[in-house]
Amino acid sequence: MLSKKFALGFGIAILFPMLIHYGVSTFSPAPNWKDYMVLPPSPKPSPEDLAKARQESRKKMQELEDSSKRFSKHLFAVTTPIGIITIIVGSLIGVQAVGTGLMFGGIFTLLDGYFYYWSELENWMRFSSLLIAVVVLIIVGYRKMSS
Repeated sequence: MLSKKFALGFGIAILFPMLIHYGVSTFSPAPNWKDYMVLPPSPKPSPEDLAKARQESRKKMQELEDSSKRFSKHLFAVTTPIGIITIIVGSLIGVQAVGTGLMFGGIFTLLDGYFYYWSELENWMRFSSLLIAVVVLIIVGYRKMSS
């Protein structure tokens, strides 16, 4: 029975962040780097063709970076509140395996958003969002462990 509870909790913890990630990707697709590749015009391109290809490549790289930032921002904006809410909901659910799975899923969902957008976040945003997450975890832990 314990192994079934573990499997259920583990499954929720792993699949929930994937669900959120690909849900965001459905409405705000992550860029595909292949769409931004520029190939040389011929096997032996002229200097003018090379210069044109380099310029086009720089433009495509900037478009890729802009598209990546946009996706990361959307992912962060969704995963942060959903992750925190999922931790809270998981702490309220009486079925231990489901509640634990949701709590871990919420934590992993937060990590997914942070992973993609961490380098773009201002320090105050890093601090405040992490502070909220840690406070929620402490409150949940105190509430669950003291009862």
